[in-house]
Formats: sequence, structure tokens, C-alpha cells
Amino acid sequence: MVLFIRNKDNDTILDLEVYASKGYVELKSVIDVENYSIFLLENLNKSKEIIEDFQELSELRGWLWEVYFMAERNTSDKYNDVLEILRVRIKEIAKKYDLYYVED
Repeated sequence: MVLFIRNKDNDTILDLEVYASKGYVELKSVIDVENYSIFLLENLNKSKEIIEDFQELSELRGWLWEVYFMAERNTSDKYNDVLEILRVRIKEIAKKYDLYYVED
């Protein structure tokens, strides 16, 4: 599953791929530098907040391994649980900045 945050022009700011591979859950979080930078420049009055939120999004792989799976084994049967947690957080951030949440 791929989760996106996009702007009003449908330009992708965040591309987050969540998948089960070889028996465990993995993810890849990519923030498009150009689209993110334009978004940030258009919202300088919220820049500190935006930087903090998107820094969190860029470090989701670390969250997965170092926080979520710190106390338990990473197995593919946790895929839906991880996906739901990420959906909620991505939607919160998209809504906060009047951006769009998209799934593919």
C-alpha cells in the first residue's frame, strides 16, 4: 500500500510505501524535496511546525523498527496494525495543513 500527502495541484509531498516482505513489515518514506520546499516557502508562518511534522514523516522507518517493534517481533501479520496507525497519523498531518491524503 502506498500512502501519499499531496497538495491542491496533486503534487506529491510524501510518498510512503508500506509492505510485507519476507515475513516482516517494512516501509519506505520519501519526501519530495521540490514539492515540500515549495509548500514550506508558501507557509513560512508555520515553518517550525511543518519542519517538525515532516521530519517525523521522514523518520517513519526508524519509528517502525525502534519504537513499534521494539517490544515485539516484526512479523507480516502486523501489517494491518502498522498500516492503520500510519493512516491515522498521515491523515492528521494532511488535514492540519489543508493537504490531501491519498492511498494507492
